[in-house]
Amino acid sequence: MRFFIGIFFVFCFIPFSNCVYNEKIARSKLYPMAAAAYSNQPEACVKDIFGQDYDYFGQFTVLCDETKVDTCSAFIVASHFDQSIILSFRGSQNHDEVTEEEKETLTHLPLPFIGGGKANAYFMNAFEALKNGGMGDAFLKAKNRYSNYTIWITGHSLGAALASITAGSLSKLGYISAEKILLVTFGQPRVGNIDYANAMDSLVSESYRIVHANDLIPHLPPKGLLGYFHHKSEVWYNNDMSVGSSYIICEENEGAKCSNSGHDFNWGDHGIYFNKGTDFALNGCK
Repeated sequence: MRFFIGIFFVFCFIPFSNCVYNEKIARSKLYPMAAAAYSNQPEACVKDIFGQDYDYFGQFTVLCDETKVDTCSAFIVASHFDQSIILSFRGSQNHDEVTEEEKETLTHLPLPFIGGGKANAYFMNAFEALKNGGMGDAFLKAKNRYSNYTIWITGHSLGAALASITAGSLSKLGYISAEKILLVTFGQPRVGNIDYANAMDSLVSESYRIVHANDLIPHLPPKGLLGYFHHKSEVWYNNDMSVGSSYIICEENEGAKCSNSGHDFNWGDHGIYFNKGTDFALNGCK
């Protein structure tokens, strides 16, 4: 896929900001990895995207909420061509899990985030469950083996929220410097309060929340609920996101000229990014 950033018109609404969003990486590598997290065999997609030039560190699936039924999942792979360790987090699997997320968001106060501010309790507990369920040890193994690699972190929906918390935590704990983290998420909900957002802005140098048109989830939880607030930067595609589509970048935390300017928010746009459904990678990415 060709890289169109030099052809299509990009808006940055903060004076003198430096737009470095790489659509080619987001479209051809990180979205496939985010979608592959929904598969029970994500390595099939990894092979299709990276050939044999990778090192796979496993998939991790844990119970992650009070139902003791719903699971959260993620996987880790190192791409040698990109010299990057990729952490990809799965989104919600079904309506029941989404309902539980909504319930716990309303009944549980946000929890302190190690980097500053507070974050959604469901997301924080799911992050801890994955970290303690083998993913933390696998990351350390990957990081020790490829200590000079950058860290790419991605996910869709719930997975995007977990990716956000993970990126900030790794930076705060000193596992990786802020400038060596690339956080690219798809359909990310609001994760924490304004202090969390400000902390993330300082902890992760390259952070891009990609939003498809009128995707509902980036507007939840509402800003009026417990002070939820997005961190920067938003990349908004107000179109079908096919190859060559234009986009707008808003570098402020809650940009009024990106998806906050939209209307008729819906679930349909949430399930399709870059003109592909999030289920496209269930059996590989060919």
